[in-house]
Amino acid sequence: MRIGHLLRIAGFSTLIAALPGAANATLISDTTKNVSYWGSSPYNWYAGGTSSVGDVVEGGPEFDTNRVNVSTTPYTLKLGFYTQFDGDDLGAHYADIFIASDPAHPDLFDYGISLGFQATHGGVAKGLYALSGNYLTSIDRWKNTGYIYGGQYISPNDNLGHDAPTILTGGSALPGWTVDVEQSASGDPTYPYLLSITLTALNKNVLDSVFSHASFAFLWGTGDCNNDSVYVAHVTPPPDEVPEPPSGIILAGGLLAFGFVTLRKKMTPMKACLARRA
Repeated sequence: MRIGHLLRIAGFSTLIAALPGAANATLISDTTKNVSYWGSSPYNWYAGGTSSVGDVVEGGPEFDTNRVNVSTTPYTLKLGFYTQFDGDDLGAHYADIFIASDPAHPDLFDYGISLGFQATHGGVAKGLYALSGNYLTSIDRWKNTGYIYGGQYISPNDNLGHDAPTILTGGSALPGWTVDVEQSASGDPTYPYLLSITLTALNKNVLDSVFSHASFAFLWGTGDCNNDSVYVAHVTPPPDEVPEPPSGIILAGGLLAFGFVTLRKKMTPMKACLARRA
């Protein structure tokens, strides 16, 4: 192998060592139960009308969300929901996402990610928002419609029903954050829609201003009717710095490159001498 090729390999190895590590990704099945409501009160819709607690309120394959892929890279949180809901059915649209940033209070939501689908239905534009009464629950939205819907989610933290926030309605998006949303084909014929959300902080200070604890929880009601609650706790926030490459690998790459350069210099006079003899 030529010396130049070896040098390029050494340099490439050093470059690879300096790149950020792979994303931390976890696929989580939806196991959250919700409480079926009619009007402002629980209604026995599940189990043949004998229970108000179950997985998903629907008359057919309309609102079931099966799983969510959670992944993080420095400054970035990505959520990918595999769902039957196409984002527009019976007056319901994709719900916004609500975050409980303090693990000591995992059902106290203090931030919301607007996905933008509610913007023309009383909601707000895409962005990350602090919560201060600027949202609607599914009960607020659906209690006067005559439909049966998911009024509460059952928290795994206390096994009690909690009103489900589903729509951000006001406030100003927090600076330094971007939200990207994409709906695509999932490749799963049972849950054909993949709703992908990417939340990105501008820098470390912006990230730490929201994700200052070791874990957080989030809730997505699928639709603003909360017909299928997806609640996930103990989520590790995105890293607030780019990981350092292993110093040993960088040192080895540098020494390898140095050695080849030195060898090449020693071989140059030998080549010249052979040329004169020829």
